[in-house]
Amino acid sequence: MIAKNITDLIGKTPLLRINNLRGSGDATVYAKLEWYNIGGSVKDRMALYLIEYAEVAGRLSRNKTILEATSGNTGIALAMIAAAKGYKITIVMPESVSVERRKLIEAYGAELILSPGEKGTGGAVELKQELLTKYPVRYIDIDQFKDPANILAHYETTGKEILEQTNGEVDVIVVGVGTAGTGVGTSMRVKEYNPDIIIVGVMPKLGLSIQGLRNPEEPYPTQLFRKESFDEIVEITKEVLPKTFEVIQRTAKEEGLFIGLSAASIMYVALQKAKQLGKGKTVVAILPDDGMKYLSTSVYD
Repeated sequence: MIAKNITDLIGKTPLLRINNLRGSGDATVYAKLEWYNIGGSVKDRMALYLIEYAEVAGRLSRNKTILEATSGNTGIALAMIAAAKGYKITIVMPESVSVERRKLIEAYGAELILSPGEKGTGGAVELKQELLTKYPVRYIDIDQFKDPANILAHYETTGKEILEQTNGEVDVIVVGVGTAGTGVGTSMRVKEYNPDIIIVGVMPKLGLSIQGLRNPEEPYPTQLFRKESFDEIVEITKEVLPKTFEVIQRTAKEEGLFIGLSAASIMYVALQKAKQLGKGKTVVAILPDDGMKYLSTSVYD
């Protein structure tokens, strides 16, 4: 394969069978490895759709600057695609995110503005709104939390791929909730094929911070979350969080798979579901990214 541009290398990520973390009587677990997208995360899919649909609508201009707030992966994806397409871009993100994420965004030539870490992604959104109000002529708003192109990206790609890769033989899909685009779009697609496929959303309990995941009740909530798209919601509590860190270590040492922070929560829930369902069933875990962008955090010490 010869790709004509980087956008040709977004999507069609592999499913990997998890062999050693599950018991012999557990359901089969497949991990969808979203870091095989060229920008290293599931957010590449959504970022491409946000920018290309804005292009079709005539909203983008090379004389103006794309502006978005993010906890990291969306910023990396948008900065990468903006660089490839020749657009200027400014990313607002909490100062608490990993150093690797900051450096990647700046490596693509984006301007990086940091918001107070204690305010989380909500604080980044707040600062972004202030910049849009103060400089309305300078910036173009790309909003991952309300643009339906986010959902469409996963309806047309992620959900379709899972059905093709499993031949439709899937019982449960476990997906993280952040903007909710991945879960809602995937749910819409797979339930058209089989309404009995169970969609499990994973999010932090309100007040707990997990990079890449958000509770819809946090300040500046996503407008894309649709409760009816999920058959079950699992909230990660501070008591459970250390168990997800253990999953990171075990997945690396027993599967040779180095997963990220949000992926650890999703994998933890997927393994629990596999145990509950038992042999003969199939669970797919959509893993947003690997652990490479979190090496500076204490989790990997």
